[in-house]
Amino acid sequence: MRRHALIILLVAIIITSGCLGGKDTTGSSPAIEETKVTPSTTTTTTMETTTTQTSSPLQRPGETREKLLQEVSGMERYTYTANTTISMIVVVTEENLSQRDNVTLRIIEEGYLDLESGDAWINTTTTSVPDGASTNTSRIVVGNVTYLLTPAGWVKEDPNASRLLWEYNIVSLARRYLKKEPDERETGERLLLRYVLGGDEIEPLGRAYFAMTPDTEVEVRDGLLELYFEGGKLAGGRISFRIRTVTSINDPNLGSMTITQDGSWSQTVRITSVNERRKVEAPASSP
Repeated sequence: MRRHALIILLVAIIITSGCLGGKDTTGSSPAIEETKVTPSTTTTTTMETTTTQTSSPLQRPGETREKLLQEVSGMERYTYTANTTISMIVVVTEENLSQRDNVTLRIIEEGYLDLESGDAWINTTTTSVPDGASTNTSRIVVGNVTYLLTPAGWVKEDPNASRLLWEYNIVSLARRYLKKEPDERETGERLLLRYVLGGDEIEPLGRAYFAMTPDTEVEVRDGLLELYFEGGKLAGGRISFRIRTVTSINDPNLGSMTITQDGSWSQTVRITSVNERRKVEAPASSP
């Protein structure tokens, strides 16, 4: 079963690579994350979603979709913190033998995105549960060119690596979905708009995290986007989905096997500053 344990480890590495936005790098060095073992305690920032819902909620001034869209459209750059939980059941089947394992990862992220210039920096800590082993990673984007910090130094990623970052960040999602009516609206101390996402709307994000090969079968369902507003301004949000993938492998070293992943991905984002320009430069040691 040692080989199966190696496969489970490979699955965890691929998921971690997905949260960085890309799996391919230029040059011969693979994008291996810098690893640092830390205590198992993980500080998680959560956003309370307790609200009061009425059958015909009243809109306060500035809370019409048009006003909210106008406000979000003026957010050219922002800093944020994010907490992501990935829970997967992984089944490795080889001939008539199967091994089932649970893979749970908690990801804490701090970052800065400049939607106008295409610059960004992101620091991420990914912790496996329950053993508490963690990996710390850094990523810099300058003019849509992405650099990933590895034990061998900074590595330039594939030009498409940053595409999902600009499409699926909370501000870009708010700009896109505020153009239509939400599926649910809740009012209270803050305003919550909830959108149900179709599988095709969220499939690229799911594939980036969980597809092991280009031929991996990916089924995404139960997609959900929540946007949180305080005082007529976007304060954060949550995006989540369930996913099932099936990957068939025929490798001279690993042999023939099928790997099935079934689970969920959920990320909560809190915006910490808006339109404060931060200086972002390419790493001095980058290729």
